[in-house]
Amino acid sequence: MRRYLYPFLILMTLVLPAAAQDTALTTQDIEQFRPQPFHEMAALVAQRYSGRMVAAQIQPPTAQERAMGASLIYEFRLVTTQRNLLNIRIDARDGKFLDVAGRGQLQARRK
Repeated sequence: MRRYLYPFLILMTLVLPAAAQDTALTTQDIEQFRPQPFHEMAALVAQRYSGRMVAAQIQPPTAQERAMGASLIYEFRLVTTQRNLLNIRIDARDGKFLDVAGRGQLQARRK
């Protein structure tokens, strides 16, 4: 038992301080993060696409979205008038449309 305990303790003493440094947020980071109000982003989706919103949630960004600078994602699901389902992902900070997936995107797009 002790044979496994000592290497584990040594490993943890090396890993934990490094992990704490990577995730440490400064107060400046927290003050700079100002997501847009959820209802305003829902209105933005309704302005761009016709249909009925059936779901909305907050999601963490994917690796690709994080590389584009997003730190929080608003995800909306919309049933279009042609009964297609659109999955719309928006950057919570600036309202930029990051991804729109589903059939009938062009038909549902408002002019």
